[in-house]
Amino acid sequence: MTAPLRAESEPALSGEVRALFADLAHGGEMAAAAGVAAGSEGIFAGEAGSREQGTLVRVQLRIGLADRTVREMRYRAFGCPYTLAVCEWLARRIGGCTLRVLSGDGLAEVVGTAARWCEGLGIPPGRLGRLLIIEDALFAALQAAAAK
Repeated sequence: MTAPLRAESEPALSGEVRALFADLAHGGEMAAAAGVAAGSEGIFAGEAGSREQGTLVRVQLRIGLADRTVREMRYRAFGCPYTLAVCEWLARRIGGCTLRVLSGDGLAEVVGTAARWCEGLGIPPGRLGRLLIIEDALFAALQAAAAK
């Protein structure tokens, strides 16, 4: 017998969450890009949460070092379908943004806050803590890139 994807008191996954969860195109570890000049890009990672908490997220950002632009975001996550769907949703949105745009309150301006992700994707408010872990992992990766 398998465990249900949601508690009985939670609403069913929204259509957008189901679609994102069904197509986790940016999931997995990042490999060095073929044909890219050495020293022109860097890969920066951030991690937050733990398996014991029920959510562990590792975010990797490929950053163009000359223009400080996010070329790609990839993630590895242990968590519920909401966790994986939000990681995919973020990966689809921050590519092409500069570190300057994503610094400070810029990330919230580009993709919103974790509370807005709940509202926009139809995620139960009780899952907000898991989304804050994603936000922490993303902030850590951005800070690592900014420090370079």
